[in-house]
Amino acid sequence: MSFDKAAFQKLRSDRLAYVEGLRRNKGFEAGILRLLTQLYPDNAHFIYELLQNAEDANASHAKFTLGKDSLIFEHDGKKLFSARDVESITSIGDSTKADSPTEIGKFGVGFKAVFAYTQTPEIHSGRYHFCIRDLVVPDLLGSSKSSAHRFQTKFDFPFDHPNKSSQKAVSEITSALRALDDATLLFLSSICRISYTLPDGSEGQLERALPADLQLATSNGEHIEVSVQRPAGESRRSHWLRYRKAVSIDDDSTRK
Repeated sequence: MSFDKAAFQKLRSDRLAYVEGLRRNKGFEAGILRLLTQLYPDNAHFIYELLQNAEDANASHAKFTLGKDSLIFEHDGKKLFSARDVESITSIGDSTKADSPTEIGKFGVGFKAVFAYTQTPEIHSGRYHFCIRDLVVPDLLGSSKSSAHRFQTKFDFPFDHPNKSSQKAVSEITSALRALDDATLLFLSSICRISYTLPDGSEGQLERALPADLQLATSNGEHIEVSVQRPAGESRRSHWLRYRKAVSIDDDSTRK
C-alpha cells in the first residue's frame, strides 16, 4: 500500500482551513467539540468504536494497554490504514462503511469521544504514522512507534486533556474495560480474543471458541463458548447458541 504524502498534506491543509473558519466564529469550535465528546453518556464509549475498527480490519485479537498517563490499543487486522481511512477518522460524521449495511460503521462520531481524554491521539498502521490535532487535523509523525510484530495497527491516546486528569481518565477507562463481558464477543465475527492490561499490571481477557465437540451446524444454532478472565483472578465459561438467518428487506414504497 503506497503512501501519498502530497494527498496527506492536501487533506491537512483542508482541515486547517476548516478549523480556522470555526475559530473566526466565536464559540463554534468549543461548541462542536463539546457536542461530539459528550454525545454519549458513557464517556469511554470509544472503546467499542475501537473494537469495531478492529473488526472491520479483520482482526482476530484486539489488545488494550492502560497506563497511568495513556491508553494503547492494538490489533492484528490485515487491513491497514489507507488514505481514505485517514480522511474518515479526521472527519465529522463520515464513515468508510456508510454504504454497507452489513458492516459495522468505521470511525463514526463515537470515535470523537476520545477527545474527552486526549488532544493528540496517534495512529500507526502500515505506512501511516500520524497524530490528530484540533479534532480534525492530521499531522505526520517523524518516527513510528512500532507495535509488536503481531499487531500491525496501533492507537496511542496520551491523557493530555486539560479538563480531565489522568487519574480520572484511568478510573473511567478501567471501569469500561472491566465491564466488557461475554456478550461483547457474540456480535463480532472476526475478533475472537480481547485482552487488556491495567496500570497495576493485572490482566483480563475474553475469548470466543468453537470447540470441536460443540460445533453444531444444525437447526439448533451455532454453539459458542466464551471464556472470561478478570484481573482479580475470577474466571468463568459461558455457552451460547447463535442463530443466523438471511433476511430480505422489502421496500414498502414500492407497494401499492
